[in-house]
Amino acid sequence: MKRYYRIPGFILFIAVSILSCSKQGFLDREGSTNLNEEETFKDSANTIAFLGDLYNVLSYLGGPREVNAMGAPLGETTDEADSRWPGGHNVPLQIIGGNFTGNWDVRNTNDWKFLFNKIRSANLYLQHVDQSPISEALKSRTKLEARFLRCWSYHQLLRGWGGVPLIADTVYGIASPNLNGRATYEDCVNYIINELDDIASGLPLVYTGIDYGRITRGACLALKARVLLYAASPLFNGGSFATSPELASETAYPTANPSRWQKALDAAQDVVNLNQYQLEVDNSVKPGGGFYNVFLKRINQEYILAWMRPFNKEIETNYLTPSRGGSFLQFPTQELVDAFPMKDGIHYSQSPLYDPSDPYANRDPRFYYTVIYNGSPYFYNNTNTYTPVYTYAGAAQDGIVAITSNAATWTGYYRRKLADSSIAGNSSANTQRCQPLIRYAEVLLNLAEAANEVGQTGKAMAQIKMIRQRAGLEPGTNNNYGLPENPTQQEVREIVRNERFIELAFEEHRYFDLRRWRIGDLYDGKSTHGMRIVRNPDGSYSYQRIEIRPRYFKVNSYLFPIPQSETTLNFSLLQNPGW
Repeated sequence: MKRYYRIPGFILFIAVSILSCSKQGFLDREGSTNLNEEETFKDSANTIAFLGDLYNVLSYLGGPREVNAMGAPLGETTDEADSRWPGGHNVPLQIIGGNFTGNWDVRNTNDWKFLFNKIRSANLYLQHVDQSPISEALKSRTKLEARFLRCWSYHQLLRGWGGVPLIADTVYGIASPNLNGRATYEDCVNYIINELDDIASGLPLVYTGIDYGRITRGACLALKARVLLYAASPLFNGGSFATSPELASETAYPTANPSRWQKALDAAQDVVNLNQYQLEVDNSVKPGGGFYNVFLKRINQEYILAWMRPFNKEIETNYLTPSRGGSFLQFPTQELVDAFPMKDGIHYSQSPLYDPSDPYANRDPRFYYTVIYNGSPYFYNNTNTYTPVYTYAGAAQDGIVAITSNAATWTGYYRRKLADSSIAGNSSANTQRCQPLIRYAEVLLNLAEAANEVGQTGKAMAQIKMIRQRAGLEPGTNNNYGLPENPTQQEVREIVRNERFIELAFEEHRYFDLRRWRIGDLYDGKSTHGMRIVRNPDGSYSYQRIEIRPRYFKVNSYLFPIPQSETTLNFSLLQNPGW
């Protein structure tokens, strides 16, 4: 039986404000008058509503295509998934085709504006909240929350566009637009880190009841760890493609410094040392049950930051198969499927458990909670039972089709990650689900990556083992979960990267990971793949690996371009490499 809980008031308020408010909040517009500002902050309810709209910045890259602020998931531009929509109006297909016009340009511009509008909203809140009749304690706390949300906006800008103008606490309007040039990448990193350090100690470790879902100290430290991990990564750690020194410093640190990995390691360790978070572990009923359950729990000890949602079936509606009432907007690739090891933790090509005539048997339990494959049991609303989903060629409703059909999958797979297996897209039930933005599993993977880069391979492998233990993989006789005994640094690097691929699939990490690792040349012009399955007369299946479509990945793929509307207005903004 499915259990439901009362939504704490703060969560419900934030969810309602996200759904009901436009991207422009009370003051989220250029040219707001002093009267609007005065009236808004004279009233306590309007003040808190304004803050609630500021929290809407967490919707950026959070949630399904039809819900999040950015639109189509960026994972569809990588080897993680393919996008259903076949037309040029689909932004991911424009990106992988190297067609940066039309809707793609609109989205890039709107994303830039959305994030800067939220920075402006944060500044307005900080400038005027002291005029509000809310309590002094609430003023102090919510100021810290607004500063965090401003940092979150800058983080999204930094990893998407590189260095951007830093506007501090200034509120710009039409009469006095911001004409500052881009700050250096280093200055942007320092600004975010200094802000997070300054506000972290003033925030509580945890909220309960009506305040659950607000920004915590752990969220500050976890964001700091992520920002420093990116800063230490090859693209930003002296890896700019710019030819001019000025642009090079705006898009990365001018020179590489290995010590930046130590800063990233220390920051991730600080999150661990809080002793506030843990992986959701539950292998009692099925292996990997914790990995499945954590995404359906509104309150858990693994989520460090989440985009709070009302009860919903957004994943089921947007991504499940046609027979399950979903819009099947995203198709996992064979590359993602191949990345999952067998349940002994060994790659399928080397594991004795692998059977090419039954390739989906005995896999990493996370595979079964991430991908719907041929024969996957899933809830069927018409009969209120669990029945198999068939993706073989010719199967009714869900069977693989040609890429020109748009009627079902053309990779042979559907997305399952985050979905509740007891809910169909066309059923009446909902889940408690909130969208994860930073999980403890990510922090452990960040720690592992940084530890390996400073030569602490043992520490790195210890984090991977914890994640694999939670995943329900078999420990083996040596309790190594299929991992090599004495791996080299390069081997651990590949292990960590693959573990990020499967553990964080469909959580909007893959796009940015491939770029910060500066490995685009491995993907440019290379096709993703799917699996065409044919059912034989005797009931067995034949499997054929098929090409889907190639991915475009040139120098301009590493950073988004500064929108033309901005460079036209402000000539001091240098354009990113390749644009």
